[in-house]
Amino acid sequence: RARITVIPSSTYQRMLVHRCSAYYKLQPESDTVTKGITVYYRTESKIPPRRICELVPLEEAAQPTIKIMRRSTNETSKSRQNSQAGSVTGEEADSSDVDEAGSIVSGRSGRSAATGGSTKRHLTLEEREAAYNEARSRIFMDFEE
Repeated sequence: RARITVIPSSTYQRMLVHRCSAYYKLQPESDTVTKGITVYYRTESKIPPRRICELVPLEEAAQPTIKIMRRSTNETSKSRQNSQAGSVTGEEADSSDVDEAGSIVSGRSGRSAATGGSTKRHLTLEEREAAYNEARSRIFMDFEE
């Protein structure tokens, strides 16, 4: 009898071998020692004329390899400064984040962030609207409706 021995690497692949064997009326036998499955052809087996691997198109070109680049310490501090420009907490202050008095200030607003958000003064409605409009115009500067 003709046979094929398959060693599935996962339980899902084992299940696929058994399901395909049942569909094509093959006889699977599990080997407990090698954890493999031997599939035997039977007289009533219905093997398709085309193989599954023939149905799947070949990949035209290999995917380009992705190289992960490490930043130097100078680039890291620059990107941290740019990403935390509007931050009030000021995790690590660069020299540009310290004013003349030596207190830590956040990027655009110039408020002191040394004590956190507890000393933040309450803005009036007009001041909040002005800050909102300024931020909105900065964000949507080149956007046309």
